[in-house]
Amino acid sequence: MTDVPRESPRSILFQFVIFPLGIVCVAVVIFLLFGKLATEEHTIPDYLNAIRSGSAHERWQAAYQLSKSLKRGEAARYPNLEQQVAAIYVQSKHDDPRIRRYLSMVLGTLGDRRATPVLLDGLDDRDVDNRLYTLIALGQLRDPAAVPRIVQAANDEERDVRKAAYYALGEIGDPRAIPALVHGLEDEVADVRWNAAISLSQFGDRRAIPPLREMLDRTRLNQIRDMREDQKEDAMIVAMSAYAKLAGPEARPDLERLARDPSLRVQAAAKEALSRLR
Repeated sequence: MTDVPRESPRSILFQFVIFPLGIVCVAVVIFLLFGKLATEEHTIPDYLNAIRSGSAHERWQAAYQLSKSLKRGEAARYPNLEQQVAAIYVQSKHDDPRIRRYLSMVLGTLGDRRATPVLLDGLDDRDVDNRLYTLIALGQLRDPAAVPRIVQAANDEERDVRKAAYYALGEIGDPRAIPALVHGLEDEVADVRWNAAISLSQFGDRRAIPPLREMLDRTRLNQIRDMREDQKEDAMIVAMSAYAKLAGPEARPDLERLARDPSLRVQAAAKEALSRLR
């Protein structure tokens, strides 16, 4: 299960960079315990009613199922859906934190920027995972009005929140984020630096090159705890694309080395990047 919507190649990277293993595993537990809820036919109004008036367990389960079943553009079928979800989000501030966590995903999927102020309030939640999911949702909304507050979140003491903040700034693409992203390149945590570098590369800023090269070094990737081999490959491929665009012909030696990587996926990506340099 992945809680981050896969809307761009960068999402492949951020899926493992942002989320600790425990968050990734939670959906497996939810499915095993509440598979019946997931397989029964429920409408969006059913889920909303369950979130409003169900038992403690039913409420967050319904919020989770709503977040997984909702599709972009679904709001057209349900007038005022964004307002209804936003209202429940606000009212659930002191409830089980999982409710706000999954409702933030719903608001991000709906894509209505009127939810920006509501989500910005979520950045003050004490629950770390709530702040993290809120940043992902703000990245989906791509509302420049959120940039100043997200820049503040990039200084959060929690590393996962910083990663999510840099991700969101890259998704929004507002140049006002550049100083914060440059600052992120100096973060002591490697995968925080990498998030900042990937986002900074979207602005064509060559200062992202050194951290991007780090991501092409398997010895550095091997230092990241719980990082699977396929995730290492994903990281290298995403970084490779950004690095080649920024460095141009200077990237050739690294790309030629990667074209001999043990991974066939990495080899193919390197050869494709080399072909673009010619």
